[in-house]
Amino acid sequence: MIHISKRKEIRSHTSLRGWAALMVVFVHFRSFFHSSIDPDEITFFLYKGYLWVDFFFILSGFVMAYVYDIEHPRRYSMRDTLHYLIARIARIYPLHFITLLATMFFFTLMALINWGLGEEACCLFDDSLRTAESLAANLLLIHSWGMFDWVTWNLPSWSLSAELFCYLIFAVLLTINGENRKLALVALSCTTALFYCLCIATGSDVDENFRLSAVRALSAFTIGMMLFLGREVVSTLSDTSLTCIQVAACIALFLALHFGLTDIISIGLMALIVLVTWEDRGYLCQCLDTRYLHTIGVLSFSIYMWHYLIKFIAKQDWESLTGLPVQSSALGSILFVAGMIGLIVPIAIWSYRHLEMPTRKWINVRLTGLLEGKQTLGWQWIWVPSDRKR
Repeated sequence: MIHISKRKEIRSHTSLRGWAALMVVFVHFRSFFHSSIDPDEITFFLYKGYLWVDFFFILSGFVMAYVYDIEHPRRYSMRDTLHYLIARIARIYPLHFITLLATMFFFTLMALINWGLGEEACCLFDDSLRTAESLAANLLLIHSWGMFDWVTWNLPSWSLSAELFCYLIFAVLLTINGENRKLALVALSCTTALFYCLCIATGSDVDENFRLSAVRALSAFTIGMMLFLGREVVSTLSDTSLTCIQVAACIALFLALHFGLTDIISIGLMALIVLVTWEDRGYLCQCLDTRYLHTIGVLSFSIYMWHYLIKFIAKQDWESLTGLPVQSSALGSILFVAGMIGLIVPIAIWSYRHLEMPTRKWINVRLTGLLEGKQTLGWQWIWVPSDRKR
């Protein structure tokens, strides 16, 4: 069985994940700003911020290939693959389930409050984002597999559903031998090229068709895997050359997002940044290797999963308590956004320590124990009768 603990952490990638999470928070919080300081009138940087989710997928593909050594020619056993799936489910499902319950609790509470005040009816289910059908799909974590036109319930969870799709495809790669794995990677690369060509041909953004979310995620995930296979090119570069490429890539990415260039350019630059930081060398990696940014990277999953619900609850409470819209003044909107960011970090710390990690360990232990227990029972069932015959 593969032991993840033997793999050295790529600290730069952890910090980059934290940066991407903060960018997603800013993207969703920009709607709170007063119209006089609307950032979308100045730059496309936040408008194009949905691409940081694609950055997550690229990082995920690289890290999965790195941890599970996808270039190794041997075929992994079904037992090892099941251990991989257990680890992946334990990583993403518990916090998804908890945040889904929190979302349901919030809307149930809102319904009871409105009913008690005799105000306009508000219910747990509606005809758009929250339906019984979408709730079932959320529970199974398949709600971004092409069955809905838009996000449902806890909105950020769509990417977890797409990520699970990538994990399942990756599990298939692990179970086939080296030659067939190469053919499968070629097929995935062709699918990736077709998806991005479709986006270019139709002039659409990568997030425009929500029903293709799983394909979008798999395309970026495949880029990450292919980057891992070609990572040795970085080892031939000196620290100075690597630093120049890192700085140039960051500046180019900033300009691409600022001017709102086609998504393919930004995704390509994001992929380049992932590639040139994997060895934790160069000036950019030194900047990323700070205690605070690395900590944000560790907390990034909790930040990502809680921020949208916190945003929604805070907006409702602010307006109900003050009677003023959040965007009533420029200063008020800035203070509100700053307060929300200041609130999310301690909530993420608490979530990471008391929800994310404990549930991940519990699921890992329980499912691994169940798997090993079944194997032990199966061995006993075969061995004991044979022993009695003798």
